[in-house]
Amino acid sequence: MRWPIGLFLLLTTVTVMADSLPFTSDSLKQIEEKYTGNHFLLVLWEVSCLPCHEEMELLGKMLESYPELNVVMVGTDHIDNDEELSKLLAQHKLAGIDSWLFAENNIEKLRYSIDPEWYGELPRNYFYDVDSSRLGHSGKLTEEILLEWLGLHNIL
Repeated sequence: MRWPIGLFLLLTTVTVMADSLPFTSDSLKQIEEKYTGNHFLLVLWEVSCLPCHEEMELLGKMLESYPELNVVMVGTDHIDNDEELSKLLAQHKLAGIDSWLFAENNIEKLRYSIDPEWYGELPRNYFYDVDSSRLGHSGKLTEEILLEWLGLHNIL
C-alpha cells in the first residue's frame, strides 16, 4: 500500500514534534517531581549558543560512558523550532533523553520560574542532588566538572 505524501509528512511532523515537551512556568516542578530522590543535571541551551553545542557534544559522550546519568535538556528557543532543535539533539546523541522547549512567549517569566537569580546567560546548568537541593553553574561544562560531580555522588 502506498501512503499519500501528505499523510507521510503529517506523521513525520508529529513524530518530530513529540521529541520535546513544552516548557511552561510549571514545568520545572514536573521535572523535579519526576527525578525526586535522584541526581540529575538540568541543562539550559539554545541554537545560537556555540558553547552550548560544545557542551552538548560532551554530554553525548558522557552519556555513552555513563548511561545512568540523568540529564534533562531545556531549550530556551521557542518550541515552534522543535524540528531543528530535535535534529541538534540527535546530532549530539542526546535524542533519547528528556527534552523540553520554551513554549510561552514571556521568556523572562520562564527564566524566573527556573531561577529568579538567572538572567539568561548560556550555557546554564543545575546540578540536583537526591535531596532536591541544586547548584547552578553558568558557563560551559567541562569533563572535569562532570566527573567531579559524578564522583561525589558515586555515579561513576
